[in-house]
Amino acid sequence: MNGIKKVTYIEHSSFLVETDTKYLLFDYCQGILPKLDQKKPLYVFASHAHGDHFASVIFTFARMYPQIQYVLSYDIKLKPGNIAKWNIQEELSDKILTVKANEHYETDDIMLDTLKSTDAGVAFLVKTDGKLIYHAGDLNWWYWEGESKQCNNNMTADFKREVNKMKGLSIDIAFVPLDPRQEAYYYLGMEYLLKTANVKYVFPMHMWKDYSVISKFKKKKSDILSEKGTILIDIQKQEQEFGCID
Repeated sequence: MNGIKKVTYIEHSSFLVETDTKYLLFDYCQGILPKLDQKKPLYVFASHAHGDHFASVIFTFARMYPQIQYVLSYDIKLKPGNIAKWNIQEELSDKILTVKANEHYETDDIMLDTLKSTDAGVAFLVKTDGKLIYHAGDLNWWYWEGESKQCNNNMTADFKREVNKMKGLSIDIAFVPLDPRQEAYYYLGMEYLLKTANVKYVFPMHMWKDYSVISKFKKKKSDILSEKGTILIDIQKQEQEFGCID
């Protein structure tokens, strides 16, 4: 893929995207990072404060990678107590961008738009190196058996409202929940996104190490993938690398 050199699945909802000019690390909480070129800028995104999407260890990365920039959801509170607990050094203050939902931001070499999550925090739409990358965070159609009809109806409306903002967009890479805990409704969020936007490559996430849900989706929704020309990436293990995928 021109502009995208490699995508590495770290674990759960964390991915490392290497472009021609930079690294984008999404929702790191734990796992082994590949060796990075210290001469390249590293953007570290955290969509919300939940422990499976954010860990304070990300602030130690600045010791190894001087060209670092943090993009943190507004619910990751940088109050004095947390700054002390997370050992955030004062020199990092100008390297941290806190973002809110449904806002537009620009840095020297990326454009960022945010969406409001249906759980906590934000989802990211990142444009850089001529590519558009979507990381959903916990923006998903969280439809659960056992929840009240009103609750599930509200969730449906909230999810569709946000995803409809991407109607017709051409997205090069999308990282999207495919959560087996939802049982019969595991596919709703991904299916709706693929119907709404034009996604070239979609990477499932939030699978809780149950990678069988990927082949299950492929079989159930092969018509959508074929119709839209979307390639669903078959993740099989943590730290799996995907290069030359175009």
